Amino acid sequence: MTEMKQFKKFVCSNNLLKVLSLSLLILFTACENDDNSVDEFEVKGDFVNGVFVLNQGLMNAANASVSFISDDSVAGNIFTNRNDVQILGDVLQDMVSVDTLSFLVLNKTNSVMVVNNKNFESVKEISESISNPRYALVNNGLIYVSQWGNGGELAVIDPVQLEVINTIEVGAGPEGLAMVNGELWVANCGGYGRDTIISVVDVSQGLVKEEIEVNDNPQDLVVDGNGDVWVLSTGYTEYDENWAIVMSTEAGIHKINPDTYEVEETFLPDESVYGKATRIEMAADGQSFYFGGAYGFSGVWEMAVDATELPQETFADVTPNGMTVNPDNGDLYIGIAPDYENPGIVEVYGTNGVKIATYDENIGVGPCNFIFVSE
Repeated sequence: MTEMKQFKKFVCSNNLLKVLSLSLLILFTACENDDNSVDEFEVKGDFVNGVFVLNQGLMNAANASVSFISDDSVAGNIFTNRNDVQILGDVLQDMVSVDTLSFLVLNKTNSVMVVNNKNFESVKEISESISNPRYALVNNGLIYVSQWGNGGELAVIDPVQLEVINTIEVGAGPEGLAMVNGELWVANCGGYGRDTIISVVDVSQGLVKEEIEVNDNPQDLVVDGNGDVWVLSTGYTEYDENWAIVMSTEAGIHKINPDTYEVEETFLPDESVYGKATRIEMAADGQSFYFGGAYGFSGVWEMAVDATELPQETFADVTPNGMTVNPDNGDLYIGIAPDYENPGIVEVYGTNGVKIATYDENIGVGPCNFIFVSE
């Protein structure tokens, strides 16, 4: 089975940041139109040389959607337009592809929607054994989905049978995923509580082989150009019945040696400066990474992998609902959600931190993830 290479970021909710970047190759053919109107933008052909925008939507509103940016045109509501339905689902988190199929992870709907890459028409909705799914990763012809349900586990989907064929117990609230030296690393963010563990899974055995302790509630992880793993932990905050803070623990950015599983460096981003960062994304050259955003804190920071201290100046003064690096040119795509009732905005920044594009037509509610496709 041929795997489609997908570039994405595992990060998509008000509370959460992820992850990892894989490559996606989808055999699409292009469609062109100079008009930004959904009604006139021709999406009857296949999609190529563009960017899928995953719009999370408002929880319990079932208004998740997918947009497609091609050149300077944006087509909105790809799924609903192609399938003549009103809704895709509730809280779209992630999307991965295998061969001619794409798998859309719907958190609140508790399902994975399968569509045909060629036309984005619905093939099947997988819901059995899917419980509060978060993010997905393709490895060796199988799809691994992190999910909070059943105490925290990975659901393993066979893309041929289109069903869950196995589950693997990990920690509480598994989030970001990354393949590291042939092993599947899982950031366990604690779900609705607290966890401090990165689970290292032997995929051949379907078992956790190692647990690495970091700061409270690790959200996501990425691999740099030297092979080291960087983990973003948000810290844990406990509230009383009146939402007053009872206690809180420090966030952390950890550098881990993947051969020894040792935490070699830990940086402690002060929340008063950096906010409660929930998003991390590796630069295209693997020599720096971006982090920041969420919980109403503005700012995206860039940090070199050989830095000895946290950055002092922001890379971009925006609050990301999600962000992904274009692997071809290093541009950083940032999804902005002014609120979760009105359409969002996509801004694109060059590697020098200068904004080079803004898309505010036909973007859905809560843009949070970007999938880059090419011929």
